[in-house]
Amino acid sequence: MEKVFAKILIAATVICGFTSCDKVENNGKFAGMWQLTEWKHLPDGRIEKGKESRIYYCVQLDLMEFRGAGSSYLSRFRRTADSLLIGTVYHGPKDDIVGYEELAKYGVPGNGKFALDKLTSTSLVLRSDTAQLTFRKF
Repeated sequence: MEKVFAKILIAATVICGFTSCDKVENNGKFAGMWQLTEWKHLPDGRIEKGKESRIYYCVQLDLMEFRGAGSSYLSRFRRTADSLLIGTVYHGPKDDIVGYEELAKYGVPGNGKFALDKLTSTSLVLRSDTAQLTFRKF
């Protein structure tokens, strides 16, 4: 009787182990917290902000958080080998939907689209039509 109970307990543990881990990070090097180190305007090369601006992009699963200036925004995103598209943006305690213009202070363009110029385990470079954002893994 004890052997049957032990086998049932082992089987239940194995089944629970396989079914409980369905959310696995799949962003590779892109996952984690990124600190903006340089925000450069492409038309004239002017530096808009640096790491003293304390702007962070945080990536986990299919969510991206934009932090800085005492506030934060949350969005889903889609990434390919060479691009990043920001989805619907949420803000506030009631998760109000806001437009991309709310993310302009974080360097996000009005269409929410970036070219992914560089991605390593320590460095990220995003480019829009008007700006290039350089980040370090934080």
